[in-house]
Amino acid sequence: MAAITQPVPPGIGCRCSGIAIVLRFAPGLLAFPAAAEAHAFVQPYTLPVPFGLYLYGAAATLLLTFFVLAYFARPATAAVASGARAEISASGEVPAWLVDALRAFAVGLLLLTLVAGSYGTRNPDANIGMTLFWVIFVLGFTYATALVGDVFAIVNPWRTIAEWLRLSSGTRARIVYPRWLGYWPALVAYVALIWIELFALPRPSTLASALLVYSAVTLGGVWLFGATAWFRNGEVFSVLLRLVGLLAPLEYRVAGNGVVTVRRRAWFGGVLEGKADRMSLLLFVLFMLSSTTFDGMHETLVWMNVFWKYLVHAFQPLWGTDLIASQRMLERWYVAFQRAGLVLSPFLYFAVYMIVIACVKAVTRTPMTLRELALAFAFTVIPIAIVYNMAHYWTLLLLQIPKLPYLVADPFGAGWTLPSLGSPPAEPPPLDMAPIWNTEVMLIVGGHLVGVYLAHRVALRVFNSRRAAFVSQVPMLVLMMTYTVLGLWVISQPLALER
Repeated sequence: MAAITQPVPPGIGCRCSGIAIVLRFAPGLLAFPAAAEAHAFVQPYTLPVPFGLYLYGAAATLLLTFFVLAYFARPATAAVASGARAEISASGEVPAWLVDALRAFAVGLLLLTLVAGSYGTRNPDANIGMTLFWVIFVLGFTYATALVGDVFAIVNPWRTIAEWLRLSSGTRARIVYPRWLGYWPALVAYVALIWIELFALPRPSTLASALLVYSAVTLGGVWLFGATAWFRNGEVFSVLLRLVGLLAPLEYRVAGNGVVTVRRRAWFGGVLEGKADRMSLLLFVLFMLSSTTFDGMHETLVWMNVFWKYLVHAFQPLWGTDLIASQRMLERWYVAFQRAGLVLSPFLYFAVYMIVIACVKAVTRTPMTLRELALAFAFTVIPIAIVYNMAHYWTLLLLQIPKLPYLVADPFGAGWTLPSLGSPPAEPPPLDMAPIWNTEVMLIVGGHLVGVYLAHRVALRVFNSRRAAFVSQVPMLVLMMTYTVLGLWVISQPLALER
């Protein structure tokens, strides 16, 4: 996350003419902290072929995959998606001592993050808490979950603390979790998490305070609603990582006596075995995608032009003609515009998604309701959201992971050193932009190919007819191609402001 450092993702080149526009309309913006520059074009990169060819190539790949699936796929091949579980072979139990050790280790990392944020250095680059949370946990652990499954359900430090405090017993639940509440608590917490990442200053103390508040809310939710209900619906990391874990070939089950069993399944089998059960969970999935899109857009020249060139002009009767006199008011409006963009992003994606689902219903003439169709295809967006997130942030892992040994040796930034490590490098080594750009393109296109595949398998389950499945996937294909083109376009946009 940009709250730690400035990674170096690829771009088509740094076009800075838009800065003049911002300087003309709002010189005071330069005084505002840019808390998230995860896509700053520190190094310009000229693409080997015109950018349009990348878009055409990506769209053509999705189109070809769609027709191949439509030709070869049969309802019989979708046995997993027809309601029967895929053949899963038990791999044995996780040793109890290992589970206890991992849980204690997770609690220790949470406590270390809190202590480092509260009492360590204020320098975010030298404070281990920032790297542990934003880089290792929010990024690295999420990507690992897509490969090894939802380990967090076992080692969740808040669940462990709740058990230690005897808050998690079912008999201690004060209120039955309301059905209408759904996944809204988790979604609100998710929005707050991204809000802090993008709009709060990168201070270790801010992170520690936010985690303390979040810990209190989580333990309070467990005390009020019980552990099972709260960690399934209300705890953001449990919901997020459970969704990501659906992509993995491993599944973990915790028995009533605490025994953890590991089972093998097909890749993406979790997506095909279930569906969203609430519209709030669909919104959560869409926010996984829209939040990354917003992060990639909210400090670009294109995004700033929306406000400083068009909205300001449209609302001129409200602020007058004197730019200098109205500068402070316009700056406040721009801050509100930024925040509103984040909060409204999942609802915009939801509107587009529902339009596509309405087209699916129209062309198939299915008796299923819009809600049923929307929930049935909701999880097919997950691989797109994950690879899009990786395309935006994986360079941060490349830049930050080499610093981890030095942070472990000196977690509080007190000047501690280990002779074997030597001094940390002043600046990270430059990244080769060509493989970074190509990797991001492959990630985005690959994720959308998986999305097309999963959507077709779900369609075979829902409609149980090759023709109906084919027809239903035409609107979904348009949606996938739109996501692909938008994703590639966003990562190619330069920032309007650079440090």
